Amino acid sequence: MSHEHHQPVAWDEARRRICAAASATVAEVRKHPAPGDVLAADVPAPMDVPHYTSSAMDGFAVRGDGPWRLLAAPFTGSQGRNVHRSGGSLADGEALPVLTGSLLPEGADSVIRSENAEVTGEELHAEHPAPGRDIRPSGQEWHLGDTLLTAPRRLSPRHVAMLGAAGVDEVTVARAPKVACAFTGNEVVASGVPGPGEVRDAFSVSFPALLTGWGAEVVAAEHLADDPVAVEDWLRRPAVLDADIVVMTGGSGRSGQDFARRFITRAALASGAGGEILADEVACQPGHPTLLVRRIISGRPQLIAGVPGNPFAAHVALHSFVQPAVATALGLDAPVLSGVLGAAVEPIRRDRVRLMPAVSGVAGVGSGTHEPADPEAALTVLPGRLSHMLSGYAAADALVIVPPEGLAAGDGVRYLPL
Repeated sequence: MSHEHHQPVAWDEARRRICAAASATVAEVRKHPAPGDVLAADVPAPMDVPHYTSSAMDGFAVRGDGPWRLLAAPFTGSQGRNVHRSGGSLADGEALPVLTGSLLPEGADSVIRSENAEVTGEELHAEHPAPGRDIRPSGQEWHLGDTLLTAPRRLSPRHVAMLGAAGVDEVTVARAPKVACAFTGNEVVASGVPGPGEVRDAFSVSFPALLTGWGAEVVAAEHLADDPVAVEDWLRRPAVLDADIVVMTGGSGRSGQDFARRFITRAALASGAGGEILADEVACQPGHPTLLVRRIISGRPQLIAGVPGNPFAAHVALHSFVQPAVATALGLDAPVLSGVLGAAVEPIRRDRVRLMPAVSGVAGVGSGTHEPADPEAALTVLPGRLSHMLSGYAAADALVIVPPEGLAAGDGVRYLPL
């Protein structure tokens, strides 16, 4: 085990380490596809799509030249019957009524739309359409065995709609990593206007929502008192031990009241071979006291992130380190994107990168997108970016990564999309 006290790890290196540790947690399951699932294997088409030749319009399937002898009356109501599979066959000069999506009669060479047809008795009159007009041939979109979607890919409702139409009942997906969250602080109140020495809860809704949106399964989200027994007992609970990733807010500093750091460190170093301090601190602002460890539970790795109690610092740590860990566990990349800075940011004296809330778009006006165009995104840093503030974060759609030497207007800049 490696452990260097008070040696901040570079922000990029901390991300690399936690992603490397998270790769060991990847698992696969077979299930019915659903939005948010991440494909772990390519999806082949189980049939041709469309799987039969059909009419593209309501009207009449015909063969040869007209006028045509109508073999059946037009449909006037299905009365619960599936009239789309009536089918049939046609000889030259014959016609059958069809609906959009109906199985095309054998021998049909085109479809006449209802609005272009005139029926007199049992005879159909219309201008002859071009061969193949308004016919959907089988296999027009996909052929049996074609790759519908490649892995890894997070499924959207659009993907699920396509897979359903293609007859896919099961896909191989990455199992959602289980995440347990604890929010510490004797000063935290859940409702009302806090008094002096109190603060409102800023994590119990946002953290689970962010984690779920990234593809994790949140198995615990609890408030804990700043108490050594409560913190140590929580880390030993069965649901917490079963989690792939553990996140604890508050107590990650080095004062006598910072019990989270003490017990998270002890849990990693006491867990045997493979237990490791990945980052004792991170050279970033805010979020410098972030603690990242790996502990081993019955031979299985678990990642623990102890993040600061200040609300913006905690959210920065979540986006910086927990989001890439979740992505890696799902087989996805957690990229840092590139853009252009709209206004200068001054240097600082400390050797830390700063993560600053920013909006993308022209002249600092947010574009409304969650992933600004790469690499042309113009990003403008917002005020309200101190570790205890959330106004900048709430208005932002990106976290700009600013090096210690600062940046000039027009400089290339890296950012995390929010």
